[in-house]
Amino acid sequence: MLFLWSANLEKGRDKEYQRWVAKNVETYKKRAVKGVKLIGVYGTSMNLGKYDVTWIWEFDKYSRLDDVFEQDDPVVNKLLKEEYDFYVPGSMRTTVLRPVKDWRLP
Repeated sequence: MLFLWSANLEKGRDKEYQRWVAKNVETYKKRAVKGVKLIGVYGTSMNLGKYDVTWIWEFDKYSRLDDVFEQDDPVVNKLLKEEYDFYVPGSMRTTVLRPVKDWRLP
């Protein structure tokens, strides 16, 4: 299952954000909840897209979402606080994708 988290950056903070991600992405990868893997952090090219940045995570099962929201890692919490300062309030969106073979259809 893929978890895509997207947002827009505050105007003029793209280079600063790029440096911040380069500095901190490995910490996110190392401290991820069991069963969760950070695939990468991506930015739109030439402003082709609705959102400036997207974080792509892979989850081994749907219930890991609860584990992520319940984690209380002080290092990750500090990074999240710093990270959220870069984003335009209200611009954050999430998409959860499951392999077609695992779809739960009505």
